[in-house]
Amino acid sequence: MSRRLFVVGGTGFVGQAVCRQALAQGWAVVSLSRHGAPPRQANAPPGIHWVRGDALNPSTFAAHLHGCSAVVHSVGVLLESNYKPLANLGSTQAARQNPTQAASYEQANRDTALSVWRTACATPGINAFAYLSAADALPGLDPRYISTKREAEGVILKGQGEGVRPVVVRPGFLYSSDRPVTLPIAAAVRMLGVAVHRTPLGCLLKGSPLEKAATPALNRDVLAAAIVRALDDPHVKGILEVADIQRLGSENKKFIY
Repeated sequence: MSRRLFVVGGTGFVGQAVCRQALAQGWAVVSLSRHGAPPRQANAPPGIHWVRGDALNPSTFAAHLHGCSAVVHSVGVLLESNYKPLANLGSTQAARQNPTQAASYEQANRDTALSVWRTACATPGINAFAYLSAADALPGLDPRYISTKREAEGVILKGQGEGVRPVVVRPGFLYSSDRPVTLPIAAAVRMLGVAVHRTPLGCLLKGSPLEKAATPALNRDVLAAAIVRALDDPHVKGILEVADIQRLGSENKKFIY
């Protein structure tokens, strides 16, 4: 019997990579998004069962959780709709297509996750749930970006021992050759990391927002591989920080870029 993974946000930047990695590892994949299949299917991994629904409304997706053994929640917004000129950098695909309908931090980062979490916990057969959170590594963002993610984490992590193993991943800045604008930013983050951790300047930056910004950038596909491997390993649970993600996602096992 094949393993079946339910991905919330499989058309997004991280969600597509998670779907691709899961398929490569032999999972059957179901993806939930507000628009179902992406508009350009040629860019999406083949073999996915696309579901159109609303993560805030369990009646639109609960039936598709049956038969699944794990869930990934990869939906979220980095910037709310009042930041329209910058929204393409980190928000969900739906928000990029129509920024005026972008969800709030509370809706996208917290409420959708808790809606899916509670529905998954009530669904027989689901034994693992991965929540895409974030490291507090981006200075200048509205504090609600992190606070709403931490609120969701708190509820999900309290679910330990109830039959669904929670995995919370906290990456910093994510980059990929599929999104060229992220590459120079990742290079700048690496240079800042050298300055903070390997030069005398680092002493002056301790405790400053720049020290947080020096959190190592992660390749989007390494993150995706770490998530899939975490779901596969019953011993992995709780919070995965950047170093944990790097280790788990870069192990000498088969995964694809």
